[in-house]
Amino acid sequence: MHHQLNLSDINQLITCPLCQGYIIDATTISECLHAFCKSCIVKFLESNFHCPVCKSIIHSAEPTRYLLHDPSLQDIVYKLVPDLYRNECKRVQIFCEENEIEISSQDTLPLLSPMDLPKL
Repeated sequence: MHHQLNLSDINQLITCPLCQGYIIDATTISECLHAFCKSCIVKFLESNFHCPVCKSIIHSAEPTRYLLHDPSLQDIVYKLVPDLYRNECKRVQIFCEENEIEISSQDTLPLLSPMDLPKL
């Protein structure tokens, strides 16, 4: 027997507790394993030294050292949310064009043609 899973059933697991949007550039705090958008948690840690969810203390001298890139979670988010990957690629491309930034940086999403996008 198959159980149909609705996106609303797992929505809280794939949204960022800080911005309430779907997680982009998934980043996990190594101390407690809570996940956030990279930009959200980095900005939060500029003035705080704890996890925004569970309040676990993160090393105050180098809090970003305890952040881990989470490609598995990001893959799950992109596969569960239709067009999120495509829309994020477009946003990155527009931002780079408007700010005259070279798109070759590893910090940006790979800008792929629609034929190269993962089948969702």
